[in-house]
Amino acid sequence: IDFLKTHRVSENDFTRKSALSLPNLIELFLNTSHRSIKAELDDFFLKKAPKSFGKQLLTTSAFTKARSKLKATAFTELLHKSVAYFYRKVPQHLRSNWHGFRTLAVDGSDLVLPDYPALADAFGVQTNASDVNLPMAKLSFLYDTYLDMPIDVQLDRKHASERDLAVNHLAQTCENDLMLYDRGYYAYWFVLLHVLQQREFCFRLRKNTNTQVKNFIASGKKQAVITLEATPEMQQKALERGLEIIAVKVRLIRIKTSKGSYVLMTSLTDTKQYPAKHFYDLYHLRWRIEEGYKKQKAFLDVEDFSGRTVHSIKQDVHASALIHALVAMECFASKGSIRQKEKRRKNNYKINFAEAVQSFKRRIIKLLSYPLKTVDIYKQLKAIARNLTIIKPDRSFEREKVRCRRKKLRKGYKV
Repeated sequence: IDFLKTHRVSENDFTRKSALSLPNLIELFLNTSHRSIKAELDDFFLKKAPKSFGKQLLTTSAFTKARSKLKATAFTELLHKSVAYFYRKVPQHLRSNWHGFRTLAVDGSDLVLPDYPALADAFGVQTNASDVNLPMAKLSFLYDTYLDMPIDVQLDRKHASERDLAVNHLAQTCENDLMLYDRGYYAYWFVLLHVLQQREFCFRLRKNTNTQVKNFIASGKKQAVITLEATPEMQQKALERGLEIIAVKVRLIRIKTSKGSYVLMTSLTDTKQYPAKHFYDLYHLRWRIEEGYKKQKAFLDVEDFSGRTVHSIKQDVHASALIHALVAMECFASKGSIRQKEKRRKNNYKINFAEAVQSFKRRIIKLLSYPLKTVDIYKQLKAIARNLTIIKPDRSFEREKVRCRRKKLRKGYKV
C-alpha cells in the first residue's frame, strides 16, 4: 500500500479494480518485447489469464491512461530494493572483486529520443552532422563492475553535468565501495566530497589536469603520494557546495600500456597494501560499464521508446535498468552451472546476455503470477545457462563513431 501511495500520480489512481492494475502494469513493462502496444497487451493477457482472454480486450488508449498514473520512480525503488535484497543474500566474498572492495563505475551516455518538440524542450537537443537538431537525454549509471549490473540510474537533460549526476549516485554507495571514474570527472570539490563521505576512489586523469599532475608526468616516477593543492577559486566552488576545506592526500600512479601511458589518482595511498601493479586491472574493470551501455542499447533496446512524452521516456529508461539488473542477477546465480560445463570443455564461457534477456521475458509472467516454487527458479537458471558464448580474451577494437539519427516511434506506438 505504501508503494502504491508513493508512486501513483494522484490519490484516486489505481483505486478501482482494473485489468491494468499497478502490479499488472509493472509486469507488462518487464515483459515488453518492443512490438506494437496492442500486440504487447494481447500477448500479456493471453499468458496472464488464458481462460479469460478474449472476454475483455484492452485497447492502446487504456494502456495510455493506465501508464499516465504511474511514476517512473516505481521502477527506481524496485531497482534499489532488488539490488539491496540480492546483496543481502549473496556473501560479500562472492561479490567483492578487488582487495575486498565492491568496485562501482560511474559513466554517462547520450540517448537519442523521438523527434517531438515536447521532448526537445524537456531534455535539450544536439545538432548532428546534417545540421539537424535531435532531442537527446543524458543517462548515467552507477554500475557494479563484478556483477555487471546497474544499481542506480539518473536521467537528465542532454547537457547536464555528469559530475552532478554522479553526486546523486553516491546516495546508493557505502564505505566498502571503490568508485571508478573516467577522464572528465575529476574536480577538486568532487574529490573532496568523496573524502568527506569516506568513499574510496580512482580517477583517470587528463595529462593537463593541473600543475601537480604535469610535474608528476615530467618526473618519470611510477607513483607518488601528494597533498592536493587548491586555488582560491577551487576552494570557493567547494564552499558553495557546503563542503569543508580539509587537506586531501591522494596517490598518483603511472599506468603503462602498449599504446603509451596514463595517470590514475586514487585515495588508496598505502603502497604496500595496494601495489601499483594492481591498478591496471582495477581501472580495466571500468570498461564493463561501457559494455553495460551496449547491453542497454543493443539487447534491451532502451532507445526504442514506447511513447513520446517525458513521462513515458522516464518510465521506459528506468524499467529497462530494472530488467538489466534482474537479468544480471539471474546470470550471476547461473554461474555454478557454467563452471560445471567448463570442466568438460576446453574454453571458458559466459552467458549470452541477449538470450538471457529473452529467457527472462518469456518466464517473468509465470514467475510473478503463480505461487513460486524452487523448481521454477531452477528451470529458469538452467535455461539461461544453456545459452553460452566463448570468452575470447585480449581482444580490442577501435570504437566506431556512430552518427546520430532521428528516432521514430514504431508503428502502433502512439502514446
